[in-house]
Amino acid sequence: MSQPIDRMSNSHSTHSSNHSGGAEVDENIVEIWLRRDPIRWGAGILGGLFAGLVMMGVAVLLAGVWGIDPLLPVKVPAIPFMGAMATEYTSMPGLILGLSVHELMCAFLGFVYAHFTGGNSKRLLFGIGITWGIFGWIFISCLFTPSFREVAVADLPKGLSFFAWIAYGLSLMSVGFFDRLLRGTKRS
Repeated sequence: MSQPIDRMSNSHSTHSSNHSGGAEVDENIVEIWLRRDPIRWGAGILGGLFAGLVMMGVAVLLAGVWGIDPLLPVKVPAIPFMGAMATEYTSMPGLILGLSVHELMCAFLGFVYAHFTGGNSKRLLFGIGITWGIFGWIFISCLFTPSFREVAVADLPKGLSFFAWIAYGLSLMSVGFFDRLLRGTKRS
């Protein structure tokens, strides 16, 4: 028999089973993933936007340390739309479009992250945030983004994007803050 999900206490248990004489509690992941929670989605979007800004800040800082144009990480998301001219040193359209595309992607990923985490436990958000950052780096920076010819030709340093993605994943812990803020609840 299914029980309602108590978001704040993270008790997503839906049934117990007795294996080898001990009680084991299982979470019904499908039930968590199929729920409709617009407040949680809003928290995810806000958390994704915040984490995207943190990620971009780390990328800009690391680009400067690496000795490349510090604004290059901001312009890279504009390359599929504008080509190589997006990365020109004085390209204001590349800067604006790049930041817009970056923040839209981060908001979407924050939405998905919030939907699938289902709780505000720091351990949960930290663990999934690190995982989210690593998978973002692998699938977006290493596989998807280089599929655009102009991005592949730019040969961007993968180490820079790895640390930026880890910063993004860790910053997604802010989803818990935004969730509590939007619900008007105190820290649990």
